[in-house]
Amino acid sequence: MNLPNYIRNKCFWLLDSLKGGKIKNHLDEISFILNNTENRDSLKIRKQHLENLLNHATQSTPFYYNYKDIKSIEAFPVIKKTVIQENFKHFQSIPYIHKQNYKVSTSGSTGIPFFLFQDKNKRNRNTADVLYFSGLANFKIGNRLYELEVWRNHNKKGFYKSWLQNIIQFDVSKLTDSRILSFIKLLKSAKQEKNILGFASSYEQICLYLDRNKIKGLRNLNINAFIANSEYLNHYTKTSLSNYFNTPVLSRYSSEEIGIIAQNTPNSPEYFVINHASYYVELLDLKEDKPVKPGDYGRIIITDLFNYCMPIIRYDTGDIAKLIELENGETQFESIEGRKMDLIYDTKGNIMSSFVVYTKFYNYYTLLKQYQFIQQGEKEYEVKLNVHDAFPFEEELVESIKKDFGSDAKVIITYVDEIPLLASGKRKKVINNYHNNT
Repeated sequence: MNLPNYIRNKCFWLLDSLKGGKIKNHLDEISFILNNTENRDSLKIRKQHLENLLNHATQSTPFYYNYKDIKSIEAFPVIKKTVIQENFKHFQSIPYIHKQNYKVSTSGSTGIPFFLFQDKNKRNRNTADVLYFSGLANFKIGNRLYELEVWRNHNKKGFYKSWLQNIIQFDVSKLTDSRILSFIKLLKSAKQEKNILGFASSYEQICLYLDRNKIKGLRNLNINAFIANSEYLNHYTKTSLSNYFNTPVLSRYSSEEIGIIAQNTPNSPEYFVINHASYYVELLDLKEDKPVKPGDYGRIIITDLFNYCMPIIRYDTGDIAKLIELENGETQFESIEGRKMDLIYDTKGNIMSSFVVYTKFYNYYTLLKQYQFIQQGEKEYEVKLNVHDAFPFEEELVESIKKDFGSDAKVIITYVDEIPLLASGKRKKVINNYHNNT
């Protein structure tokens, strides 16, 4: 850590100390719980946080008044965004209404823009979560952080705040070759330690550019790690990025309205370590509100243990995952498949992992600018391709898809000039129009 970054680090922790060391206390607790997940004291702390949250919600929040005598979280209703939106005021805790609260929002990749309020303690907990999980990627407060996202007036930091936090906000709304080259020049020009946080799709575009142009000499840029968020990180991007830059590439599962829920770590590079310290996490059946067994797909249900301003209990994120149980009893996410509405099925109605779709395109990455796989009907699938020149492998691609989805699958290839971004800045690669219309 160079001197300016060292000063940034010390100033941050000094300021926190002067305010009572709240972030440091949260960070210490998170570290203890997540490093001792099944320890008796760790479990006791987690249980106490859950009991405190349920008690607070039932005593102070109109939506939960009718649950005052209920002690088991399984008896609380599973809620979706629409329930919160339609009963917004009833989710606000009465004692917190006139306190200093903070609005957090998502631009609505599901088509539903959404916002909540968070209290100051929840904000401190989120900061501590970020420091803990970023720390697993060798990030330290004060060091350079590049954030690759779609930056607009509503989310962009000012110059002074960015300088103070040593953050470079790099806009990826139009990640052209010249734009990628300018980003690589930025990385080369900064000799200090650096971490990179961004959309997985942006990382993929960078890798494709490096492949096409056979660029070398990027393995000693003092990059601690890349963290991919908001989108699925496919195998090609993860391995290519790691090989080009000689650094770990990790995937993070988080949301603007909640916080960091799970992340890969250097000790768990394939599975997702669940943030049991700050959330009570359930995986429920796709159709019923009952737990699924490890190895089965389920809906990710989150109870935020620290947002007392707007208690959110058993919130259906809309995302699908699969659990794995480790030898020590700890549960992690084996895989996270994204939105339930975008699950795809073979011609017999079996759920197919999105990973299967991504593998169909690995051999053609140098020929493609973008691609999108859409299930249009029970046995109808459309592949949209944005290609550099010609694509002479249509028949091969169609046969590959039929091999996994069914010999009776009807597959059409459509060529497009652009696959548009969502309002969030993400670009969906897998869509199910059939199940969304049934």
